[in-house]
Amino acid sequence: MNLPGLRRRRVAEADVAVVGSGLPALITALELRRRGASVILTGGEPKSEHGLGLALLGPACPYSSVANALGRGAAQRLWAAGCENHLRLRAFVDAAACDLGFRAGGSFTLARTRAQGEALAESEDMLSDDGFPGEFLDHYMLETRFDVTGFRAGYWAAGDAEVDLAALREAAGHAARAAGVVIRPGRVRAVSDEASGVCVELSAGSLRCAAAVVASEGAGAELLPEIASRVRSAASARFAFAPVPGAALPTAARTADGRVAWQARGATIVLEETSSAASEGPSFLDEPAQLPFEPASVRRTDATHELTLDGLPLVGRLPGRPLALACGFSGLAPGLAFAAARWVADALLRGSDPTPDALRAGRAPHVFPDV
Repeated sequence: MNLPGLRRRRVAEADVAVVGSGLPALITALELRRRGASVILTGGEPKSEHGLGLALLGPACPYSSVANALGRGAAQRLWAAGCENHLRLRAFVDAAACDLGFRAGGSFTLARTRAQGEALAESEDMLSDDGFPGEFLDHYMLETRFDVTGFRAGYWAAGDAEVDLAALREAAGHAARAAGVVIRPGRVRAVSDEASGVCVELSAGSLRCAAAVVASEGAGAELLPEIASRVRSAASARFAFAPVPGAALPTAARTADGRVAWQARGATIVLEETSSAASEGPSFLDEPAQLPFEPASVRRTDATHELTLDGLPLVGRLPGRPLALACGFSGLAPGLAFAAARWVADALLRGSDPTPDALRAGRAPHVFPDV
């Protein structure tokens, strides 16, 4: 296949190697294959079961904070990217032969400080004006509706959704195999440019392809050292717990500081740390209880992940190179992985990268106002 700007080496084994595991890698490989590229997916199985099935329109940072840091237009484009992702996710869910637990019920962003609450209040009118409806809840409204304490305010985003992440990953794997993606197990040791393509070194052997995509729910700095300044390796925790009987909790939900998010799975709440800041203090459930839960029911698992410094993923083609990224999703891959797959495919197969500037792979970390 002719990749604009990339000459396929005669001994190449495929047009594109997708390096990674989990949802971003599977969806990226599927998108490329559906467009006619020959694709090899390698990188092994996900290292853990971390990650939540939250399909959120924007980052955890309040809309007003993003607009103040990047400009109103950039903020609008970020949330519009989430809308595109939802359309692609919903199309995949509708085409699946099984129930993937998709629910378009919105989600809550909860403020833990007064400044965060003020930012959410300011964001309400801005979001509505820009076409993203929702509802602001002050302290009294929040505690009247839900059995939570200690949150200063909340915002319900009507456009957000959730899905069963494990089922979605499994369905994506089946779809990729059915489409003809070649899956080659093995640990990837390095990814490097060559004169006419990319070499992917495996624990046993190597692959040579015209291009490669590092796509994972981590950030891939161990394979591409040039992005190491934009990511941080951090311990993160996942908690599964049973709420106090009869308690009403906001779910799906996340905190406005990007620190944690949670999702109801039947009678269980699964809460995940989604920011490197989570490792800098006590775990969320070790603090004075803001959620009513049965202490004896808490089950904790830990993992180490690479997270981007600003909480936004790194997506798109690296300038002037046959390499692209779709990684750094902070455990919330369903929110952008489907749109990111389209952007990466366009960048490699059409030669034009439509990734929003705020997410581009070559960008510097953004600095958002501290709220």
